[in-house]
Amino acid sequence: MRRKRRPWLVALPLALVVVLGLAWTAFWFQAASVTRTVLAGWQENEAALGRTYKCAEQDVGGFPFRFELRCTDPIAELRSATPPATLAARAAVVVAQIWQPTLIIAEATGPLQIGDVGAAPVLSVNWSLAQASLRGLPTDPERLSVVLDRPMATSLDGSTAGLLGQAGRAEFHARIAAGSARQNPVLDLALSLDEAIAPALGRFGAVPVDLDAVGVLRGLPSLRPRSLKETLRALQAAGGRLEVTRARLQQGDVIATGTGTLGLSPRGALDGELQLVVVNADKLLPLLGIDQLVNQLLPQATRERLAPGLDRLLPGLGNVLRGGGGGGGVAADALGPATELEGKRAVRVPLRFADGAVMLGPFKVGQLAPLY
Repeated sequence: MRRKRRPWLVALPLALVVVLGLAWTAFWFQAASVTRTVLAGWQENEAALGRTYKCAEQDVGGFPFRFELRCTDPIAELRSATPPATLAARAAVVVAQIWQPTLIIAEATGPLQIGDVGAAPVLSVNWSLAQASLRGLPTDPERLSVVLDRPMATSLDGSTAGLLGQAGRAEFHARIAAGSARQNPVLDLALSLDEAIAPALGRFGAVPVDLDAVGVLRGLPSLRPRSLKETLRALQAAGGRLEVTRARLQQGDVIATGTGTLGLSPRGALDGELQLVVVNADKLLPLLGIDQLVNQLLPQATRERLAPGLDRLLPGLGNVLRGGGGGGGVAADALGPATELEGKRAVRVPLRFADGAVMLGPFKVGQLAPLY
């Protein structure tokens, strides 16, 4: 007997696909509408707290598998900050995948200009590529990563206009290791800089630096939005400390690694100590300007008279008094006991911070201003 044909069986899969497609479309547009409503509510709440966020044009897209918020000419006015500030960029895009809504990825187009509210910008930060990712909810973050390719900071202030610093690449990572964003978070932090320079720091800042540092920050009461100065004050009041568990810096032939603990004094200046191991330490001191400091403190005749005796005591130390630099500067033995790092001869030397004063071994190499 001939089987009876059932044409609807052929059309059933197609009908299911169409129904699912229509249901998914309805779901996505409903979710996009909710996103716009939530975003508008968040902007209103932030404005009530003195933080205004605006876009010249704002749109939610990304159909069918993600949500994508595009903002043209974003401006943030932080009137509750100390001091009040305005941040403005050219564009920003924030993306979240539907199947992974707790991972938010953002990309910004520079330059980012910073200044006082209602005044001309005084700082410009630009880059070739800026990306950030946030794991968790914005109100309860778990991990943050920021990557900048070829960042460059420029002062727009008429009295100090010019390049402040730049790098080939900069990366920052933060993760909550204990506690929560709302109460007593303990943060794992990592910072990486490639080919970074800062001309304002003199000879030391003019030579490219590679830096990799990892540490643990303890003492923050919470991660609620605050200005940087308010955050540092809260950290100091709680006795917070940054434990540097691993740091490596390379500048030309000079290589340094270190560990230690840093904090803040009551007036907001840096306190603490790092134990460094330094390769080619004799080339580091001229970069820090120790030879120039000696020249300013002692007359030439005095330097020449004292140098031979210091050379017998610590070979090469007398060369500092003579104003020697480059590879013929202070012998490594003048800084600390000898050791080895990455197969090269090195010395151990403490880097101390006392209420902003910076001491490298026996030499004062700088004075840092309070951070608040």
